[in-house]
Amino acid sequence: MNKLTVILPAAGKGTRLNLPYSKEILRLDKEKALIDNSFDLFAGLSRNDVEFVVVINEDKTDIVKYLSKYNSQYNISFTYQNPNELEYTGAIKSAQHLFGDNNIVLLPDTILTMPKGVNLTHEVKRCLESDRFCFLFKAETDVNMLKTKGCLQLDDNLCVVDYEDKPHKNRTKFNGYWCAFAFKNEVFNDCIAFMEQSTLKLDYQKIVIEQTCIFNSKSIKIEDYKDLGTWEEISKLLSKKQNI
Repeated sequence: MNKLTVILPAAGKGTRLNLPYSKEILRLDKEKALIDNSFDLFAGLSRNDVEFVVVINEDKTDIVKYLSKYNSQYNISFTYQNPNELEYTGAIKSAQHLFGDNNIVLLPDTILTMPKGVNLTHEVKRCLESDRFCFLFKAETDVNMLKTKGCLQLDDNLCVVDYEDKPHKNRTKFNGYWCAFAFKNEVFNDCIAFMEQSTLKLDYQKIVIEQTCIFNSKSIKIEDYKDLGTWEEISKLLSKKQNI
């Protein structure tokens, strides 16, 4: 597989934390900030294997300075979110001019943990060679959790049957939510258009899942996932660290 491009949408306002700096560089300990967890998933790789694209807004240039510590290891590009593009899908679309042939979207205010012995890059490579798109997902049946997530209905082979972002009804049919997704550049437009119409809650659905390669694509099950966009979740993580 060609080099993997990692897209990190970091253009959100971070109003839930109300920090005087970008939430992605919130320190979890002396050595590590939130965004470092995304880079840790590619430890041991070099600029010949992976490069990063970070999408920011005009108030988040502190991320640029923070990530300079990776200068000797990776190529990192920064781009601003187009103000005419909304939500996380708009942030990703704003980076399209920097995509490679093979890409993965990670949310830099989260911590994604792969099962022991499973290599993220190898799994993504395997999926993209066959399906051209794949979700990394966490199994979930709690409807109170599902109503806040990008929900997936997966069959017994972990293939995607249906998708809806933060569903208002029929939540019980979903059995997981996406934590990241990977795609070949050639299928991006159709896939993101389908996902975006759900994210923006558009009344008229122009694209159905069967028209995209998301349908029946094989997904990758992860071990754990923490969304650290609220103080409650950050406090839980810090308390756990102190008790270890």
